[in-house]
Amino acid sequence: MPENARVREILDTLQKIKDSRLSVTDYFKHHEVPISRAQYYNYCKTLQKYGEEGLRDKRADGNNTKLSQRIKDYIVIISRENPNLPSTQLQTKIFDQFNTTISKTALNRFRASESLTRIPVDVSEFQRQKSGGGEIFTFLAFYTNIIDVITNTIIQQIDTIRQTESKDQPKIFEQDHPEVRDHGKFTKEYNQQEDVRNNRFKSIDEKLPRKNLSSMNIFLKSEKAISRNNLALLCLPLVTSNGKTSRVNRPKGNDLKFLSGYNYKDAALDKYLRELKYLKISDQLILETAKFWINFWRTEQKEETYFVCYYIDGNTKPLWSSNRCYKGKATMLGRVMNCLENVFIHDGKGHPLYFQTFQGHADLGKHALNMVTRLTQMLDDPSAHIEVNRIIVFDAGGNSVQTLRGFHDSDEYFITILDENQTPDRKFKHMRMETRYKSGNANLVDCQIELVDSSEKNYIYESRAVIVNWDNNRRSVLVTDIPRELLDESEIVKKYFDRWPLQEKIFREEKSSVNIQRIVGYGKKIESYDKMDERHRKICQTITKLRRILEVPLMEIEVIKAQITDLQKLERSIREKSLIVDGKRILSEDAAVNLQECETKINRCTRQKTKIEHEHKDSFDKFKKALDEEKRLRGKDKVYRIDTELDQIMTCFKMSFVNLCSLFLTKCFDNEKFELLTLMESIFQLNGSASVSRDRKVIDLEMNPKEPDLMDKLDKGLRKLNMITVHDLGGRVIEFSEFV
Repeated sequence: MPENARVREILDTLQKIKDSRLSVTDYFKHHEVPISRAQYYNYCKTLQKYGEEGLRDKRADGNNTKLSQRIKDYIVIISRENPNLPSTQLQTKIFDQFNTTISKTALNRFRASESLTRIPVDVSEFQRQKSGGGEIFTFLAFYTNIIDVITNTIIQQIDTIRQTESKDQPKIFEQDHPEVRDHGKFTKEYNQQEDVRNNRFKSIDEKLPRKNLSSMNIFLKSEKAISRNNLALLCLPLVTSNGKTSRVNRPKGNDLKFLSGYNYKDAALDKYLRELKYLKISDQLILETAKFWINFWRTEQKEETYFVCYYIDGNTKPLWSSNRCYKGKATMLGRVMNCLENVFIHDGKGHPLYFQTFQGHADLGKHALNMVTRLTQMLDDPSAHIEVNRIIVFDAGGNSVQTLRGFHDSDEYFITILDENQTPDRKFKHMRMETRYKSGNANLVDCQIELVDSSEKNYIYESRAVIVNWDNNRRSVLVTDIPRELLDESEIVKKYFDRWPLQEKIFREEKSSVNIQRIVGYGKKIESYDKMDERHRKICQTITKLRRILEVPLMEIEVIKAQITDLQKLERSIREKSLIVDGKRILSEDAAVNLQECETKINRCTRQKTKIEHEHKDSFDKFKKALDEEKRLRGKDKVYRIDTELDQIMTCFKMSFVNLCSLFLTKCFDNEKFELLTLMESIFQLNGSASVSRDRKVIDLEMNPKEPDLMDKLDKGLRKLNMITVHDLGGRVIEFSEFV
């Protein structure tokens, strides 16, 4: 098209739009226009500023280059005088000299064409950066290779999903809100839209079919980036007060820069966790970390004993939701409420190894043996030449007779304690001579005990028992299936009551310091509550049966109720005509007589109703109780099941955190006992700095003068760590300076 004709067409188009009564937006919607709306505004602006000449196409005249020969000569002179000068500083010098701006890309290309590429300044071998006591924790994480285990598990799951998606037909994802997305807009009202709000807390199983997994950022991350994210999540208890990613933006969260190698914000870690959730990796992660820590502690401790103890304990997590979910007793709050419960298995030294999460109350007895069986499969070592007997120790919360019977055909032994109401004297038999407890102040009696299984009528379970008569006049009764030939009564009692120093105390500290009692995010899915539905059906049948039995009395009562209703209406109309003055009713004499008669008749009917109920007292008591129970159960046949994926992922990291703290005490303090909170506050939060080179990182921690004894112990422990060669994610060897 000739240039003049092109300019004329642009002018005609602009004039048509201006002459139209429609707005510019509506005009473009209803008419075919050879230019876009953005071009229309640009042409109007150009026409106003430069006239018709500004509309002409001047590309044929060649590029309007800013890099003139004078500037090129200037660049050559400056670059040769100062080869280390960055292009940004050269850009500033050109602007000061010629009052023109040359892009950094153009400068780099010209310098490369003239062999004037910048020569970087030699930096010192070591660079100083902030550090702290948390580096001791990351040192142990690198030493154990737990980060590699977690990272490899995630990468394997990513590869599995990639292969699965490549075999399946590609998903077709419809565009959401196309009328908005076409114009590249994102409104602040988006999160308030009903479909977005409804979808936010849906179950993962409901979200996954519509989720484009390949578009997630985690599929693009390198192995090193995933390891760095995992290390940041592992260090959360060190940089936050409650282990939540939402607290990472606080000042203490900046320590992630030297702990993990990158100063993550809370949004970055939150996004990474949400993407892990969609991988559905928690079950595999629990399994792999359990295998790792079992094998690690077996190798680290190098203790081969004939008996190995495992402690089973539960942790209830309150769930604050207005929706009805599975319930259990939250002991710390003293109430029955929505909750999840973790059941942990600890080894004989109190190290948490394995856990499972259950909806509502977890029956320890019911699930203990299944968990132990699964753990046993991980423990099996075909190369081992020693027979190991495993003892499962659990408290009175899981000692139902049905549970104890389950150990009869199992390879594991058990030790548990009975409540006082389970141990009347008449249940004991074959009582032996009283002996003195070798490890405490008590007398022991070895005997047999008979227990009745409440789930199976007339079934009697017989087992070995040890009665502990403490010197303070208290009594405990332990039950076990370990033969006397293997362990005597003193050894049985010691193995049970070692729970407190070896496991219970550590487990209590985990709840307060690492916040394992918190639920970390959840989605929900409604489902039928068959147990409650069955109970409601049975109570309805009971009510129907009682109605048949009480058919005649109920009919009589209904007649009386109808009479009472009529009398109450009459009574109300009389009361409404009265006035209350100084606490007394003011009423005419006739109205007062009528009111008195109504009250008398109502009382007479009430007595008749009570008399009928008294004649059939037992049936009416059952009927009223059944009605109350039906009201309580009504509408409870549906319940929400909570997603535990994200919560289990975070619990895996917290469990590994506790194991690493135990390893620190083993390596540096010769198994000395410390509270977890003291360890974090007095050691892992020490300030310091680090000298970093390409292949080495030397950490210099600042001594706390208020705790000189602890600092002396720490100094000796750091010397032990320096004897171990450990590399960080950048391949640098980590060392610690001695305290001066």
